[in-house]
Amino acid sequence: MRILFAGTPDIAVPTLRALSEQFDVGAVLTNPDKPGTRGKALLYSPVKEEAIRLGLPVLQPERLRSEAREMVSSYGCDTLVCFAYGKLFGPRFLSLFPGERLNIHPSLLPLLRGPSPIQGAILNQYTHTGISIQRLASEMDCGDLLCSLSFALEGDETTQSLTDRVRALAPQLAVQGLKELEEGRGMFRPQEGESSYTTLIERPMALIDWKRTAKEIHALVRGMNPWPKAYTTCGGETLFITSVEGTLRDAGSDPVPDGVAVGTVVTKQKGKGIAIATGDGLLWVDRLQLDKRKEMDWASFLPGNRTFLTTRLG
Repeated sequence: MRILFAGTPDIAVPTLRALSEQFDVGAVLTNPDKPGTRGKALLYSPVKEEAIRLGLPVLQPERLRSEAREMVSSYGCDTLVCFAYGKLFGPRFLSLFPGERLNIHPSLLPLLRGPSPIQGAILNQYTHTGISIQRLASEMDCGDLLCSLSFALEGDETTQSLTDRVRALAPQLAVQGLKELEEGRGMFRPQEGESSYTTLIERPMALIDWKRTAKEIHALVRGMNPWPKAYTTCGGETLFITSVEGTLRDAGSDPVPDGVAVGTVVTKQKGKGIAIATGDGLLWVDRLQLDKRKEMDWASFLPGNRTFLTTRLG
């Protein structure tokens, strides 16, 4: 088994490292370098940086057309392993690999197919999620499953913390799956159950509608952290709500006082933060950030924004 590893962001780095220790990784396919800010040098993807550290050849075609296919073919890889590469593979590209063509996807397929499964697990308030290794198919994330790993969610995860968890767990699952294939024990099974889909996360999706339930907004704030950050308006300025207190289970358990409009900053409380009225209860917020200012904990935020309490947001 000789592997072409395709990946780009940091989440894929430990998996590349683990596979390079256990198998023959012939080359690494990653996205082209990005321009640095203010004319600085080009920025390498995290996967490229790791591949260089490991001494592996790095391939960075803009498009996976005939020239790119010839380049990939020259490395003699029979197995493709993809983890968050960022481009779709056509049938001609997949035909380069007479062995297996695998994709590592951070959800329990067929749930949360598409580009944003980590955010999707949080936004949909799931109690469990996981990682699946599937055979690449013509339809996105529809291939048969080689293996999967399920784990519980506590209801306080952010996209960043859940990404870190997947980052840590994926290498062992990938090594396990490929070992089974190498030893002839690997068995694929069709995906079963009702499917669901995710879309690319865009900034307008992070706008808070205070009429929604406290649980929905609690999940939104966590799902949009670290990007694009859940936001509202305060006195004509954009205000990011970057962190909420407690777990999803507790969100909205404190009632909104009679006559208080949704979006109103109701009170503050040590150990809990700032309470904001939602459609069905109070949401306790513990970190905020005015546009183009630094992020602050609620206790540091209030002294510089003395009229914030009783303000109506949105």
